Amino acid sequence: MSQQVDTRIVGGTVHTPSGPLEADVLITGEKISGIVARGDATVAANTIKASGLQVIPGLVDTHAHARTPGLEYKEDFFTVSQACAVGGVTTYTDMPNVDPPTDTLELFEQKREIADRDSVVDWGHLCSPNKFDEIPKMAAAGVTGFKMFQVSGGYPHDPRIAMGESERVYEAFQRIADTGLHCSVHPFNQPLMDVMTRQAMEAGLPHDQHTFSEIYTNEIIWSSGVAVLLELARVTGARLHVLHTHAAASLRLIKDAKARGQRVTATVDPKYYHLTPADVEKQGPRAAPGGIVTEQPDRMRTIWESLNDGTLDMIDSDHAPHTIEDLARYTADPWTGPFGSPQYEYMLSLALTDVHDGRFTLRRMIELMSENAARLIGQYPTKGAIQVGSDADLVLVDLDKEVVPSDEKTYSKVGWTPYVDWKFIGGPVLTMLRGTVVAKDGKVTGERGFGRYIKGTPQQAMPLTGERAPGLMFEPR
Repeated sequence: MSQQVDTRIVGGTVHTPSGPLEADVLITGEKISGIVARGDATVAANTIKASGLQVIPGLVDTHAHARTPGLEYKEDFFTVSQACAVGGVTTYTDMPNVDPPTDTLELFEQKREIADRDSVVDWGHLCSPNKFDEIPKMAAAGVTGFKMFQVSGGYPHDPRIAMGESERVYEAFQRIADTGLHCSVHPFNQPLMDVMTRQAMEAGLPHDQHTFSEIYTNEIIWSSGVAVLLELARVTGARLHVLHTHAAASLRLIKDAKARGQRVTATVDPKYYHLTPADVEKQGPRAAPGGIVTEQPDRMRTIWESLNDGTLDMIDSDHAPHTIEDLARYTADPWTGPFGSPQYEYMLSLALTDVHDGRFTLRRMIELMSENAARLIGQYPTKGAIQVGSDADLVLVDLDKEVVPSDEKTYSKVGWTPYVDWKFIGGPVLTMLRGTVVAKDGKVTGERGFGRYIKGTPQQAMPLTGERAPGLMFEPR
């Protein structure tokens, strides 16, 4: 009698860690139980046809703003996870800049209870390390990692958890290093931002979105922050993960640090290197703070090079929804009003279009958007890989599918996308989490509460071998 499994995905090109295979995927329970030849005799209770499609690991995204608690009118764990499901994201991690900010064990446990009830896909959480005595408590309770903001000002850059002072970052890094977890950091030089703002106003520049975006994305504001972070991480042994790495000068610093063997990782979010002045002209604050980086050839060339040569380890979403009414406050005063954009529904299609255009390979996209993030939080190969024993987190992708984003098709609670009317080539047609289909053909099929909490795994350094970037050479300790 032939072996029987729960599900067989047949006819697709399966992207395993060792390369693509013309094979079928067998699923038993929540796990991948086999990758077999087309003619294999295994019988399945359920068959999913994937002819002409690519079967890739579910995306693992480590940069989401679910806005819960306190700001649920923008987003909540149910709506953000629905957006994840239709966009091929099977695991996401939430940020601490909510109200109240997640900076104590008690607040972390309260948030976890809410998300356990509401999330459709698997999720984790990064807590703020601004209260030093809480760091070991939160680590022991299973936080996925920590998130530090060097930027301050108005929400979403909450001054209650801003940590721009080097001495505070140093002490936080010391304590985080003891936990074996990583620390994501929004790098920034807030005092320099304040000086440049004063100078711009004294020069008579308009107090508007364009002036703000030009100052906010100025390279030295980011690279000076990164330079300090690299040194503090080096001497403390903290696992530094640098966010929003769109400055060419920052990327050069990180590349040099990696060449010296420093264990640092870096990521960039698409709004910086895709949104253009035309998008800003058409969409106004919905495209903030885009339209600046894309006009700087050296910067763009360095970003694309870094996505391919390993300087950038990941592409993350910075899924950061705000209502249209909130964005009106940004228009009135960009220095205090909120900005950011929902990303999950179309992030994969955007990246697949980059693959179509030859910016990077599909294999590299999987590394950037799934495998490396799973490594960062110590969940690889349970997450981020298609191999026997991994969670059956899979996305069926049509590389030729034309995707035209619209506000009406979004699941994010704010109901808009910065990519409205763009034309993407490639998109997800089915998303599976732990053996269960949670989205198909742009519709959510997963249930509220099906998502499971994903804790960070404390890790210790492995010997450097050159097989991958130093910041990913860790193993569970």
